[in-house]
Amino acid sequence: MAPLHLLAVLCGIIALSQADRGAKDKDKNHCPKGWTQLDNKCYIFFHNPRTFPDAERVCNVFDGNLVSIDNRLENAFVVELIREGAGSVVNTWIGLFDTLPDGNFIWTDGETFKFSNFGAGQPDNTGGNEDCVEIQADSTWNDNACTVLNPYVCCRPAEKKDCH
Repeated sequence: MAPLHLLAVLCGIIALSQADRGAKDKDKNHCPKGWTQLDNKCYIFFHNPRTFPDAERVCNVFDGNLVSIDNRLENAFVVELIREGAGSVVNTWIGLFDTLPDGNFIWTDGETFKFSNFGAGQPDNTGGNEDCVEIQADSTWNDNACTVLNPYVCCRPAEKKDCH
């Protein structure tokens, strides 16, 4: 009788551990097809050039915004995403823009502006109309006119997996 009791307890432990594993998988976040995940965010590079406002509108259609970059790791990740999508790093819109008064940068998604990777002498607001920010070939940021046509990176929150 003792071996049957031991077997029942063992089966119960296995069932509980598998139920727990299923609950953990259900809580994991995922990204839509074609998007790349880093932590709890999903990213996608669009190679078709658009103005900054048009690029932001496209990102909004996908329930996201132009990418906000919070740290060096995320900046390197975005640069690599651009490299993979374009074959090299090309000037690409990110979600940072300048408001009035000049020099007051904010992210399109409302994130706090706490990390910067502007190149030497940037931002310089050449011609008085450079209010939008791009990543350049050397991985640094540059302010440019929002009407310039650039590829862009969108970002959105990762979603909980469906139970179905």
